[in-house]
Amino acid sequence: MKKTLKVILSLACVIAMIASLGVGALAYTDAELEEMIVDGARAQDAIEIQNVMNWHVMYHCYGEHRAELLNIWVQEPENQATASFGQNQGFMVGYGSIWEGYVEGHDQSWLQTAKRYCQQNGIDVSGWTDDQILDVYGGVGQLLLHVTTTAIIEVARDGKTAKAFWYSPGMIAESGSSGNTIWEAYGADFVKEGDSWKLWHLHMFTDFMGGFYLTLGQGGSGGPSGEGSGEAAGNAGQEHYEGEGGNILYHAGLVESSNYDPETTHEYLSSPQYSEFSHDRLRADMEIFLPVAYESWSFDDPNYGPTAAEWQSIGVDLNAWYAAHK
Repeated sequence: MKKTLKVILSLACVIAMIASLGVGALAYTDAELEEMIVDGARAQDAIEIQNVMNWHVMYHCYGEHRAELLNIWVQEPENQATASFGQNQGFMVGYGSIWEGYVEGHDQSWLQTAKRYCQQNGIDVSGWTDDQILDVYGGVGQLLLHVTTTAIIEVARDGKTAKAFWYSPGMIAESGSSGNTIWEAYGADFVKEGDSWKLWHLHMFTDFMGGFYLTLGQGGSGGPSGEGSGEAAGNAGQEHYEGEGGNILYHAGLVESSNYDPETTHEYLSSPQYSEFSHDRLRADMEIFLPVAYESWSFDDPNYGPTAAEWQSIGVDLNAWYAAHK
């Protein structure tokens, strides 16, 4: 239905353009009209891809990594097998390793921060489970902000994949601790599953970080409901959990399903071109590319995941991906 609507919209744009051009437009050939329809569909695809990346920014800002992996990342087995999340030091490869590092690792980090926040502010959570603490106090006093700008989005001519690049000024901080402003770029590859674009490869190219100190939330302020005392914040938090509770993104009808198998052996790759790069070196020292127009996906072409040779070095059968995307 969604695909049909997109074609109808593209046709409507072409008809409107022809009408505006008048009689001279009748000189367009069938091939030229087909080209206009394809271009219209690709323009709509670019808008949808930008929205997917915007969702990534918001999920990450609110610490909703689990919902992010389940809702905007790839779910088809061949795409999950070739998914990757890269930073300067290397790649998490395969959906399972991304889940382990980006979801489970993040939850553990925020859980420890939440417990420390409660202890420092006199909030008694001794009778709470880890899930309850994380649900209510996960992210309190935390700042994760990576906005994206200057989008360059190239949708493949066949409409099955896309490559995109953004610059991202942002900052990360923890209340009462040092924080960092971050300048980095995001390179991402997307693949269409059904009628939806999904995040497939994400690579963060960090240029540099600059530190600052943040005192927000000290002395018992900054509780989830704005109470001034630790005891009041704790009581409000317990009511929050016993009521509807949860984070708002989990109550927005988002699908909790995935092909992720927790028993999978996870793999990690450290690409030489990134492993020697550190936070105080400029990205100019790294190999990087900006998206350009292309016909169809090839792992041999520049992309924002590991190279074909790197995938093959850990036993990933790329032919299975090609077969599933004929």
